[in-house]
Amino acid sequence: MNPPHSRTRDGAKRRRELCDAAIGVLAEHGSRGLSHERVDRAARLPVGSTSYYYRTRAALLQGVARRVAEIDTANLQTVTDEAIDPASPFGLIARLTMMQADGAGLVLNRARHELFLAAARDPLLAKSTQEFRARIVAMAHDAVSHLRPDAGKGSALLEAQTTAVTTFIAGVFARFIAGDRAVRDADQLARLLQAIAAAVELQHDADRAET
Repeated sequence: MNPPHSRTRDGAKRRRELCDAAIGVLAEHGSRGLSHERVDRAARLPVGSTSYYYRTRAALLQGVARRVAEIDTANLQTVTDEAIDPASPFGLIARLTMMQADGAGLVLNRARHELFLAAARDPLLAKSTQEFRARIVAMAHDAVSHLRPDAGKGSALLEAQTTAVTTFIAGVFARFIAGDRAVRDADQLARLLQAIAAAVELQHDADRAET
């Protein structure tokens, strides 16, 4: 007989396998197409495996949301461990965004999008999906702060620039989901984000000059 800690470890591993398979199902079929049977097939496991660990569809969605958050955290760590380059302050967030453009990153991007849509009708799921957005906003905020260190935390300019940058990034994510690769690489995206922040600053200064 396996010791209790071994069973716990094996159970955690199986849940990860099921959630990884469910991410692929979500990306391909959308949240309405997510079912225990489809996840069983995608994971190449016997029928009933998914329902054993996730009794309901809501529980499965919650498990997938936690797994997506876990992968997002690992991806974030690969860029947030580095210091922001003053010459290209949007370089890190641009790299993180481009991770979602193709391959496994695009699958994750599509699955996350489906979770966001489902979260609009599920408060518990909404709580599980907020962290990624919050971290993107925090990264954008830090990048913008390097453009105008004297602006001060919480300033109207800083907040307007952060909103503009994150709104553009959300659009880039959506275009990747639609198969649109108008943004080719991280360098191009970093320059676009810096241009957007600069444009917001020009408008802000013009508005101040009129008052």
